[in-house]
Amino acid sequence: MPKMLGEKDWDLLLRRIKNGKCTPFLGSGTCSENISVSSQIANEWAEEYDYPMEDSDDLTRVAQFVAVTEEDEMFPRDEICNEITKLSEEVTPTYFETPDEIHGVLADLPLPVYITTTYDDLMVRALKSRNKEPIQEICRWNEYLVQRKPTSSDFDPTPEKPLVFHLHGYYKKPESLVLTEDDYLDFLVAISMEQNLLPPRIQEAFTGTSLLLLGYKITDWDFRVLSRILAGYLGRSIGRKHISVQLVPGNVPDTQRENVQKYLDRYFENLRIQVYWHDCHEFAAELKTRWEAFNRATIKKEADTANIDRLKKEYKRPGQAKEEADKVSILFLAADPTDASRLRLGEEFREIKEKLKLARLRDNFMLELPQLSVRPSDISQALLDARPQIVHFSGHGTPTGALCFEDLAGKTHPIEPDALAALFEQFSGQVNCVILNACYAEIQAKAIAKHIKYVIGMNQAIGDEAAIAFAIGFYQALGGGRNIEDAYRFGCVQIQLHGIPGHLTPVLIYQG
Repeated sequence: MPKMLGEKDWDLLLRRIKNGKCTPFLGSGTCSENISVSSQIANEWAEEYDYPMEDSDDLTRVAQFVAVTEEDEMFPRDEICNEITKLSEEVTPTYFETPDEIHGVLADLPLPVYITTTYDDLMVRALKSRNKEPIQEICRWNEYLVQRKPTSSDFDPTPEKPLVFHLHGYYKKPESLVLTEDDYLDFLVAISMEQNLLPPRIQEAFTGTSLLLLGYKITDWDFRVLSRILAGYLGRSIGRKHISVQLVPGNVPDTQRENVQKYLDRYFENLRIQVYWHDCHEFAAELKTRWEAFNRATIKKEADTANIDRLKKEYKRPGQAKEEADKVSILFLAADPTDASRLRLGEEFREIKEKLKLARLRDNFMLELPQLSVRPSDISQALLDARPQIVHFSGHGTPTGALCFEDLAGKTHPIEPDALAALFEQFSGQVNCVILNACYAEIQAKAIAKHIKYVIGMNQAIGDEAAIAFAIGFYQALGGGRNIEDAYRFGCVQIQLHGIPGHLTPVLIYQG
């Protein structure tokens, strides 16, 4: 069976596209049948001019015969250009919106250079339909073309302003067309003798990017000549892998396609060109689907990386050990005095631990061992030992804004806002966020916020279920790469999702 692109090939191709290190080569097979003129006009000319050979669908050979018969080498070029002009008028911008239209699919890619051996301007029009500003250039391979300075000689293409290079000519300049057998031979001689016929940026594309050859047949003249040019350039390239998506030869029996594959593999082996059979429309549709999925995943990964870098920078602790340098430390403090109503503090900690354990960025967080039944002296010791960036307190609060810790007997020991704020002032260069998951903690939060960037407190009494729901939403979002402000909003939404009153109870106070 002929080879198809495997997962490794697709992965390599998509990564090269993402990095702008891929250059598409468009052959005549990239045009849909209704705008392709090659075989149609070849057959018409063969009949009109009594072409004596059997290969009446070979435009290059038929055009050579017509040029000799008419004693006018420009005649077949003019006729071809007239036909392309008529067909081009039928192409509207919606043509490039079809999911399997290769020009539209390629135009969506972030590539700076496109090379075509077709005579049309479909690639240019597709790029313009994507609000890009392409620059066109032709190969000045004969004496009629060398007089003008190439536009691309001092142009540095980008994905927004790409270069479309017409290697074998452009229909609005009939003298530029490489059409007949003589043209192809003269073109090949000119290229081999004058290396500067190809602009520097095109030579860089040959030697420094992965080439993606599309819509060629092994019997096509443009492919045969192109392969000779590539042999000269790829032999001195930096060794990138290239891909040729070949059209399935219509005149080759299924039993012989494997032999054709072996021939192409041997022919291109030294050039690192991998040959695969694929219909251009099918390839375009699959490329579109895979690129969109790859791009979404890449954008998500880049966002994750940016969030990780932000977290590392935002929560960086002075003097931390190397193995901890990439982790955000979270300190959980809890107090449940025996003379107050019992709270489900253990459940809250388990939920936080579970959500961080399941988080996509779990390796970037370190949940310290919980400090339970916390007394006043335990707070400063825990802050000194754990050196956390996030401090989470769960317990009771009073209407005056005091937080209830425990004394030596396990009973309530309230700490007023000013006292706790003074303690956190000593850790203002270390702690980035404080969550006070306790009733009436907004007063305390405002005091601490004078020294800590983000502080969350409750503006009224809050029940166990709402407090736990807020913690679930907050740490789910944090573990997913969201920032503190987003995590706060997720916590409030989680209370709503649980159908519990109080989603307006948490309040975020931050230093703008």
